[in-house]
Amino acid sequence: MATVVDPNTFLDHPILPPNLRANDYFLLHFADNRQIFAQAVPHKRSKSFPPCKINKRTYSTHNLIGLPYGTVLEVGRDELIPLPEGEDLLPDESDITQMIESQQTMTTNDNTAAADVAAAAVQTTENNTNCGEETNSNNDDTKMIIDNRNLVDDNTSQTLTQNQVHTLLSTQTPGSTIVAALISNSSTFSSKTAFSQAKYVKRKQLKYQPRCRIVRITPSTLCSAMHLKDARKICNLREDTLGQLLSNANICAGQRVLVVDTAVQGIITASCVRRMGGYGSVLSLYCGQQPGYLDVVNRMNFTVMEKQALKWIAFGEMFGDYDEKKRQTDKLRDEESGEVVDVEKRDRDLVKWPAPLQPHTRRYLLEDVKNEKKISEFLSKRSARFARKLTRNTMLELRELADSCRDVEENYNIDPSCSIEENTEEEGSAMVIDDDKNDIPQDVRQCDSLIIATKYDPTATLLRLLPYLAPSCPFVIYHEFLEPLLDTFRTLQNYYVVENQEDGNEVPMMRRRNIAINLRLTDTWFREFQVLEGRTHPNMSISQNGGYILLGTKLCPKTGTNEMDELKVREIRARVGGRRGTRRKVVSTKRKNESDVGGNDNEKRAKES
Repeated sequence: MATVVDPNTFLDHPILPPNLRANDYFLLHFADNRQIFAQAVPHKRSKSFPPCKINKRTYSTHNLIGLPYGTVLEVGRDELIPLPEGEDLLPDESDITQMIESQQTMTTNDNTAAADVAAAAVQTTENNTNCGEETNSNNDDTKMIIDNRNLVDDNTSQTLTQNQVHTLLSTQTPGSTIVAALISNSSTFSSKTAFSQAKYVKRKQLKYQPRCRIVRITPSTLCSAMHLKDARKICNLREDTLGQLLSNANICAGQRVLVVDTAVQGIITASCVRRMGGYGSVLSLYCGQQPGYLDVVNRMNFTVMEKQALKWIAFGEMFGDYDEKKRQTDKLRDEESGEVVDVEKRDRDLVKWPAPLQPHTRRYLLEDVKNEKKISEFLSKRSARFARKLTRNTMLELRELADSCRDVEENYNIDPSCSIEENTEEEGSAMVIDDDKNDIPQDVRQCDSLIIATKYDPTATLLRLLPYLAPSCPFVIYHEFLEPLLDTFRTLQNYYVVENQEDGNEVPMMRRRNIAINLRLTDTWFREFQVLEGRTHPNMSISQNGGYILLGTKLCPKTGTNEMDELKVREIRARVGGRRGTRRKVVSTKRKNESDVGGNDNEKRAKES
């Protein structure tokens, strides 16, 4: 009998809020394809948070808290004005049509004399009783040809001066009013085609009536915004390439993922954490004393559960000497008990939650700080500081986590000074399996995925991190250029594992153990299309390259080999058809022999008769 699952059991994971909350980061998308990062600051003037700058002006974001994502804002002189639902970044075509009709009406009223003359000419033509050919020729002569052939850009068509425009801007006149004034004071607007009029109105709206949209920060929007700002800082990583990285690495909830993305400023780390939803763990490596791209990761507005899943590990814990780290850990052992003393964990256990106020802190709040608003800000910052202390992992905990992911039996060595052929054929470059180690931890759980996007040598980085990856699990390497990945591809193809042998003879190719299969080196190509009625075509300017991806699946170093000898493999290939045309030749030869035997039997029967 099938068990019925209660849907309320899945409500423990928080759903992404539909509205903008206080202290959340968000994106502002403009009609001219600009994208600006901003933060919803709860106070109008706050020294702790940077302001939102648009066109060299500072705007407050306190009035945006509570607005749903997708709301369109109009950039005023001093504030961002939320527009009602249904508004777009540019006014609808109906609004543009109304502007054009109003301008044509004003032009008609100002030129009544010319209109009367034109009407009299048309009436005279209609009353003409000449032949049909003469009537058609007169009608063609009276028709007004509307195109851009007579337009001359001499800066005299606009009667509204620059000082008058500045006066309208200084008096906080709405942008739509300024655009309507520019249209009504243009002497050449009515003589333009409808397409030219729409382009003119759009250009003026982008300048005097700018609008933006509140967009949630997701892995896709974060990558596209950073790529648009400066693609070189993230090694030309596009959102489509990011999606391929996550899909090919099989990122899902409940996994343990090892990420090295020092070249893309933590975009892959943030994307893995958001995709896993707080279930599992993401081990992200960093250089230096602390991660240098925390601001990029914090823009994703992670929940407490998602922050707990992210583990920052220094490069030295993965690339350092295992025996040296063990000696450093042994120095922290207590002589009497023999247990490792973690000082940071001991101090963390002493912290109580909720943290009570100390006497000097209480005295400071009551005597020196008497404002309730400042007291609440002080207490909120204090609570956040204690929360970070309680949730922060110590150095020894991260070291134990890193050691629990590594299989110490595996050891891949490569000398960068040698060529690829030397590395793959010499004994020092091959991986040696040693079954005599007794200090192997029993609770080893290797990582389920490995993603590398770094400016270091990808070959050496991959071979150093392969012991942390479980067998039959995928690894993905991203690089801006093709040549480093080509060297890695050739190294993985020719790299083999040799068992310890006393005679030292070379192992046949069929008995060699490779370290990876299903190797693929791909290039991503992406192009945007403009989809309009009668004007659908690819965009003229696109990104040239979105980087290269090397995919593969790790083989088990102990059992990842073919146990059959070469003769058995040749027999199977001959029977199944390992190469194109082999099976056909065998079958055709067999039929030919059968036909020859049948022919000989017929000849014998004929002779006997």
